[in-house]
Amino acid sequence: MGIIITIDGPAGAGKSTVAGELAKRLGFHYINTGDLYRYITYCALKEKLNVNNSQTMQKLSFEIVEKYLQGYCNNATNLVSHLKSITDKIHSPEVDKKVSFVAEHSSVRKNLIPLQRLLAKNNSVVMEGRDIGTVIIPYADLKFFITADEHTRIMRRYLEQLEKGYKISFAEVKKEIINRDHIDSKRKTAPLIKPDGAILVDTSNKTVDEVITEMLDWVKSIKRDRYGNNKS
Repeated sequence: MGIIITIDGPAGAGKSTVAGELAKRLGFHYINTGDLYRYITYCALKEKLNVNNSQTMQKLSFEIVEKYLQGYCNNATNLVSHLKSITDKIHSPEVDKKVSFVAEHSSVRKNLIPLQRLLAKNNSVVMEGRDIGTVIIPYADLKFFITADEHTRIMRRYLEQLEKGYKISFAEVKKEIINRDHIDSKRKTAPLIKPDGAILVDTSNKTVDEVITEMLDWVKSIKRDRYGNNKS
């Protein structure tokens, strides 16, 4: 049986950077569940579908899970590799602006639950998102809630977009982050909240290495509880 670590938190808190590095150091699978919602959003925009239409998004997400993503569910590495190959497309400013509207649909979230759980089954994983420790894997071995102050989160996302070559203003990113926070925290289905038993990690004034070191200490504690002193 593998070890499951969940990382939840708002946009720009550093979840992806931290989760990816933590998984790398542990030799675990890294699964960014937000990329699933981004992929659905990307497909919707490509097909010029209305992301605010619940029935349309329900149908699209069902088709994607059943006909496309389901084929990857027993091999987390293949799914992660595929999503990584289209990362620029699913992390564009256009997708950033619409993904929360797609994720807000309860039918879309419901359609993705089985897939996300299958990805974690029989694997040691670091899984990040916004409802992983509350809805998807509430029984995880270790749960983290990553956060940072608003200005830090906005600046990180702004610099990230500039590095990718996108022409976007700080004001636009600020508006997108504030809007995303509102939608994520106020949606009726699986709102963004700190999971029960989750360890709060504020990354505002910490380097990635400092955050990873802090998290690894908790992972070592979990391993000692499970395996005794035979695992480092």
